[in-house]
Amino acid sequence: MEFQTELSHTLNRVPSDLSNFSQLIDPSWIEQTLQAAGKASIRRRKLPAEHVVWLVIGLALFRNLPIWHVLRQLNLTLGDAAPCVHSAAIQGRQRLGDEPLKQLFGQLTQAWGAPHEATQAQLHGLALLAVDGVVWSAPDTPTNRAELGNCANQYGEGVWPQVRAVCLMDTSSHELLDAQIGGMTQGELTLANALRVPDRSLTVFDRAYFSAAFLLRWQSQGNERHWLMRAKDNLRHEVLSTHAPGDYSVRLPISPRARKLHPELPSYWDARLIEVELGGATRRFITSLDDPHRYPAQALAALYRQRWEIELGFREIKQSLQAGEFVLRSKQPDLVRQEVWGVLIAYTLLRRQMRLMARHIKVPPVRMGFHATSIAIILFPAGEATKTCCKLDWEPSSTNL
Repeated sequence: MEFQTELSHTLNRVPSDLSNFSQLIDPSWIEQTLQAAGKASIRRRKLPAEHVVWLVIGLALFRNLPIWHVLRQLNLTLGDAAPCVHSAAIQGRQRLGDEPLKQLFGQLTQAWGAPHEATQAQLHGLALLAVDGVVWSAPDTPTNRAELGNCANQYGEGVWPQVRAVCLMDTSSHELLDAQIGGMTQGELTLANALRVPDRSLTVFDRAYFSAAFLLRWQSQGNERHWLMRAKDNLRHEVLSTHAPGDYSVRLPISPRARKLHPELPSYWDARLIEVELGGATRRFITSLDDPHRYPAQALAALYRQRWEIELGFREIKQSLQAGEFVLRSKQPDLVRQEVWGVLIAYTLLRRQMRLMARHIKVPPVRMGFHATSIAIILFPAGEATKTCCKLDWEPSSTNL
């Protein structure tokens, strides 16, 4: 009761219904992001900027509730004032914009950025990560369509404006380490180029990310930043040496067009090509890990399956956290981006809390069912949430079967 009273008279406390996250977000981080973005509340509004940040996170956690209900659920008012009306919440979100949420997400992931330890032993100290893109549809308003764009194919333009996010995920815990958001006019490679990549890591990509300029930049921007992906069937290459049957060091040509766009690129680049039999078919992989003794071909091919962990993470976000809602709430582009940052922050908070709970009960984080555990985290105090989750039957990810 004292906590609730304190909350009602201050601006730097976590709303009571989100108290499980109070240990994860330093209140000063929110203040710093608001100051940096020039969005701090100068006068004491009924719904100050600090509370609007929590409102955006709450809208992600309570996706099936209207905005006025989320306001009441979180008790986001100053002092003894009556709950804010719907229009005040919208105006608060418009004043806030998307930049503070983007910076807060960066603060969280930077503060917690150490990847999980589960795969580091088998990879000789490298963390196993995955990168992929995910798309949300937004309400079909003129401003959303003009600024965000939408998908198109041979049959014409898509029905909804859309926004794209490219995410970097720790496959052993499903925690997001970084993300970039853009409209549909920005490709996944463009957004992925801006990701902050931890040193001593192996990142798994799908074949859409095969680009000499992208991959060479990825591995050269830090210490031991490696990559692994499926090789295209028509891969042009020259075998430099054979380590074992199906395990080669190869030289790949760089196209004149790529060198025109990126004059700093060499004429050729080197990689390792692996061919293994999996499920009765020959699978080919290409990687920057060039030591066949330290990283055997069969072990690397098996690691590629971990790429599906990021797809499972996106399913957790869209089907569980977002309750399967097909279209976002927001009708203005900056609020669309704000909403998506709120979703990524909410998911990051839940996954971080799940990692702490998993450590307490000594199970891998991905063994904990996201849907049931997230409900327990939101509805019960921290200690009770852990006790409740201890009684659940964990369902492993399909890739770990």
